[in-house]
Amino acid sequence: MTTDCDKKHKKAPPSNYHLSIGSQTEQLIIVKREDLATHLKTGKVPFISTAAMIVYMEQCCVALIDPNLPVGYDSVSTEMNVRHLHTAKAGEEIICRAHLKFMEGKKLFFDVAMVNKKGESIGIGAHERYIVCHKTFIDEHGG
Repeated sequence: MTTDCDKKHKKAPPSNYHLSIGSQTEQLIIVKREDLATHLKTGKVPFISTAAMIVYMEQCCVALIDPNLPVGYDSVSTEMNVRHLHTAKAGEEIICRAHLKFMEGKKLFFDVAMVNKKGESIGIGAHERYIVCHKTFIDEHGG
């Protein structure tokens, strides 16, 4: 299947994607045992690990991007900067929010946050993703 992301369009953003500055989404997350620092061996406290928090933040951004990209396009993570501010234990419900702050060509810049039911910030940060032609990206990187 041919898409509009052939090599001739490699440097240009897709012409028919539907993302706009200010777009946002949120996801409800229930912290699992597998998310805890003790399980991931990143610490000895039984609370959500920074690594798991980052994964949820990336997934939230992808959930905002993917439905708006044309067939054949994908996004890849290029930068993540977060602060882990509060604990969350297994079984706790937290909300992850992603907000598209600005776009620069194929680069997308997000503000991300995770909050608990009390409104306390679990973590905040900034995330950058880059739009790629899936097939071209895989071919060029030996996938």
